[in-house]
Amino acid sequence: MYPSLAGKRAVVLGGSRGIGRAIALRLAAEQVHVIVNYVRSSEAAEATAAECRALGVEAEAMRADVGDAGELSELFKAVGDWGGIDILINNAARGLERPRPAIEQRPKHLHQTMDVNVFGPWSAVQDVVPMMEARGGGVVVNLLSPGAWNYMPDYAAVGVSKGALASLNTYLAVELAPRNIRVNGVSAGWVEGSDGDHSYRTDVSNKVRPHVPAGRNVSPEDVAATVAWLCSDEASMLVGETVHLDGGFGISAWRAVLGN
Repeated sequence: MYPSLAGKRAVVLGGSRGIGRAIALRLAAEQVHVIVNYVRSSEAAEATAAECRALGVEAEAMRADVGDAGELSELFKAVGDWGGIDILINNAARGLERPRPAIEQRPKHLHQTMDVNVFGPWSAVQDVVPMMEARGGGVVVNLLSPGAWNYMPDYAAVGVSKGALASLNTYLAVELAPRNIRVNGVSAGWVEGSDGDHSYRTDVSNKVRPHVPAGRNVSPEDVAATVAWLCSDEASMLVGETVHLDGGFGISAWRAVLGN
């Protein structure tokens, strides 16, 4: 547990299910007050907020399309009325619902993916910086993906957008650190039990698991634990970094090709 988090106020964009839900619940367990953002899953968001409240914190579900800058601005106006923000988690993402090779991607789908995965986090940070500064500083955590650095079949829309977000992570980190706002990223390996587990390709979990040195795939709770640490004072000198959370999968790829 991280005592420095108690009483902080967080917004989890894309917080109703999967990884976002796990992050919201872990922050609530650390006694962080939480806004659970959603765009379609109102019942799931309300259920997640209720679970957070059961842990003794304030929690609300708030709707906004992260790909719509106007809706995001309205969301953060409401966050200001709610009490402000110390922690922003950029978890909302799209693009896996139409997996195709890069050369076959459709312009409309690419624009929608970029709007949510890149421009949404960018706009969100612009909206929250004044509120964070008013509270003495803050933390931004961007959820990235190994597809930003490595080729994954039929993953181009997400991979390229997450590559852009990884670059944005660097620029925001340098510019905001002097304002006492830390920016870092988490790039998880294959997350079993996440939304991606259900929408990318069939049976990925079983195909990846044998090649993970740690012996299992990453869970949403693993990601949430890493995010909580990054938000705490324990990680106060981590600025502009990406935590690659994959159980060793990324550093052992050649074993799958060449054998043990």
